[in-house]
Amino acid sequence: MKITDAFWEKRNLGVDVTEIQCAASDSREELKEALAGIKTPYSVCKVPGGAAGLLLCAQEQGYQVIEMSIGLEIGLRELTLPAVYRRFEQEIVVKEADREQRESILREIESGDIFETDRIALDPYFGKEMAGKRYANWSRDLLEQNGHVCVGYYKDTPAAFGVNIDKENAVCDAVLGGMLNHGGRAGLGFLSLFTNLYSARERGNVKVKTHVSSNNQAIIHLHLQFGYRINEMQYVLIRHQ
Repeated sequence: MKITDAFWEKRNLGVDVTEIQCAASDSREELKEALAGIKTPYSVCKVPGGAAGLLLCAQEQGYQVIEMSIGLEIGLRELTLPAVYRRFEQEIVVKEADREQRESILREIESGDIFETDRIALDPYFGKEMAGKRYANWSRDLLEQNGHVCVGYYKDTPAAFGVNIDKENAVCDAVLGGMLNHGGRAGLGFLSLFTNLYSARERGNVKVKTHVSSNNQAIIHLHLQFGYRINEMQYVLIRHQ
């Protein structure tokens, strides 16, 4: 078990935050004792999928399940568009965003209109605007760590964006992806995912990892359609006090 003072979240959420990461080997008694000692107004407890005893224990301490976090990965050596999207392929271009585009995309993220299904957006204590601010701050932090913002174009029009960062061993972490308001079009939702994959491969990565929320079934389906494999599942529980 790991307990972390998530001090960086105060600028995003306006309250002190504690995060508890459970291990499957933790006992119910250990978790109960740890949660009893949490005094911050907001706390997040993450429990490995299948650890039903720990899940029930956290709920007994007043924590509520708000989502499952699903970890996925895909190899890039044979990256291709699924057959259903290949009719768009000749008109798709992916490029690194320039400074002006990065700032425009960060403003769009911060508006709170893009990500509606994550635990912050769905939490009545916080909401979509706070979720947007959190994602924008996260993206800025990644850029300071040599992260990338990329743009997917369809017929020369910016339609989608991706935020990602290269890790060790030629693995890229795809952090965010979404559609740009002025480039949205029916049938192009896949481009929010493909933009990250293409840019990661162009930089020489051989694998992409990401996490999605169980609250967004459409994006889970899209990842599986592209060939992503599930490698991790965690219950995410929250408590306000």
